Amino acid sequence: MPRDARNNIHSNFFHVMIQGINKEYIFEKEIEIKTYLKYLKQKLEHKNLLIISYCIMNNHAHFLVYTKDIMEISKLMSQVNTRYAMFYNKRHDRCGFVFKNRYKSEEILTYSHLISCINYIHNNPVKAKMCKEKGDYKYSSYNEYKDKTFLLNINLVRQILERYNIMISTILDGKYESYKFIEHIEIENKKEKTKRILDEFLKENKIKHIDQIVNNKKYLKKLSNIMYIENGFTQKEIGEILGISRLRIHRIIHEL
Repeated sequence: MPRDARNNIHSNFFHVMIQGINKEYIFEKEIEIKTYLKYLKQKLEHKNLLIISYCIMNNHAHFLVYTKDIMEISKLMSQVNTRYAMFYNKRHDRCGFVFKNRYKSEEILTYSHLISCINYIHNNPVKAKMCKEKGDYKYSSYNEYKDKTFLLNINLVRQILERYNIMISTILDGKYESYKFIEHIEIENKKEKTKRILDEFLKENKIKHIDQIVNNKKYLKKLSNIMYIENGFTQKEIGEILGISRLRIHRIIHEL
């Protein structure tokens, strides 16, 4: 059994995604991919985080990041993306935004999500029909798991993964291929996140049941703001979780 809890890893792992503005190609040429990776490697030396796996595609990229401070992700992506945008705009004689937003991130909350995310990232080029085998694609961490280390600190990656009984050799031989890809597990992530927020809110406010929130305007506004503003839930999702209308949630959130 892993030394950490197998079913809930509360979470130092984040699936980070970046995408070109309007889904445009921003990593079309080899020099562009290598430049982004170079900037990322330089900044990683000064950050308290670890890249567990990655894949750079033509118009987007995926990273699985391990950190004990989520703000480190924000600093890293801001610095690297800003520097790359300057390089890209100069190279293509253009100006304006290069990336769609700074980045998107999802917590990895369970053991199965963790190995699923690694698989998903390495399988991206195969799924996009850019290659037949994961090892055929040059710009992912799959081959770094074997012998061609560039971005990864493979010894630290191995130590982190082995806490969850995930062996690099088993990732390479495809043992975990049967696990669901990340598109399907984001729903499970949301369920885990919802439960954690509700449990913490009930405990903090000494409330025994969710009905006490729904029937109390002060509690309802406070929880709605936590879910909507701080955690990115939509008003529709909040309404469905609490069993009330989206319109009521909208009014509560925007009420002065």
